[in-house]
Amino acid sequence: MPRPLRRLLTATLTLLLIGSGWAGTAARASDDPAAFGGRPSVAQVLARMSVPNALLDSYTVPVHVDVHLHRVITLHFGTNGTQYYKRPGHLALDLRSLPVAYRRLFGEIGTPLTWESTYDLRLADATVTDEHTIYRIEGAPRHASYVTHVVLEVDSDATVPVRGAWTCKDGTTVAMSFEEEPAGPYRLPKRAVADLAVGGYGVHAVVDYGPYAFNAVVADSVFAAP
Repeated sequence: MPRPLRRLLTATLTLLLIGSGWAGTAARASDDPAAFGGRPSVAQVLARMSVPNALLDSYTVPVHVDVHLHRVITLHFGTNGTQYYKRPGHLALDLRSLPVAYRRLFGEIGTPLTWESTYDLRLADATVTDEHTIYRIEGAPRHASYVTHVVLEVDSDATVPVRGAWTCKDGTTVAMSFEEEPAGPYRLPKRAVADLAVGGYGVHAVVDYGPYAFNAVVADSVFAAP
């Protein structure tokens, strides 16, 4: 695969992999809206999502990314890397061939623990059915960012994959869904699936997460800007 094309693909994968910072908690919003005494605030929804991982200070996890690029023909490749998280809101990815500039994007997008400070969020709507509730949260970055808009959908049924969509300045769009499983005392991503539209290309990517190492010492230098 030509080097410029590979760099384009690895850049878009940055947007996909940020999902691992929030997918592990989002599906935990499993209480009835009545528990709030009415329509919840964004802060209440996000606080409830983060409860299962409240004692998680840090983690490292190996990831494998499988990518199919569609245009006139379909190209396929896979790559391995490691993701790092450290409270209160540090996220970094060490992924082979990923351009340095796009690693900074992780800090801009963040996790549920940092969304309220990263984005100006509002609860757009809460759709209530007989069985569950879907919370739709919209937001825009509070500061200069590559991302222009984010939409999150959190289902009160914890078995339903969490979904999110990001829109970027260059028109790139990313639609993602996340599957999570218990990991020790926590609940974290096992697989993320994304469909990206970028520069006339369609990208289908699957991220598989390996065994997590919890609350290990992660140096601040891991998250330092290059």
